[in-house]
Amino acid sequence: MSLFLQQLAPELEAAGAKALLDLYVDEPMGDQPSKDALRAMTDIAEHASSAAPRRRFTRSRDPLMGVEVDLHDRVQAGHFALLAHRVINAEAWCGDRQVFGTVESPTRVWVDLPEAVIESLLARGRKAGAELRSRSEG
Repeated sequence: MSLFLQQLAPELEAAGAKALLDLYVDEPMGDQPSKDALRAMTDIAEHASSAAPRRRFTRSRDPLMGVEVDLHDRVQAGHFALLAHRVINAEAWCGDRQVFGTVESPTRVWVDLPEAVIESLLARGRKAGAELRSRSEG
């Protein structure tokens, strides 16, 4: 899934989407890069919370909920790719329209982008080594 999400992050950025992560996991992460990404995003969230206690997209007072990922930043985009399918919730919005979502799923994400973008994402993800299929593919 991370291979697909690596391809998705730049598309979300190009669409002007705001990507949000709820930085909690129910299952322990076994690989060190994901653990490091979670720690880094937690540090970013805690720093942002202390600097600006009333963030626009926060759904609660919990600084680890609704953490905005800066998709322009390659490091944070990489964290998004490692974490979105592992945390309790991840989503992206273009204005008031949700364009991406997943809830702690190593196999399922929901993407609402133009069909040509989806086809390109699937092709690039497969080329990168991800095993993918769209709902329309059965």
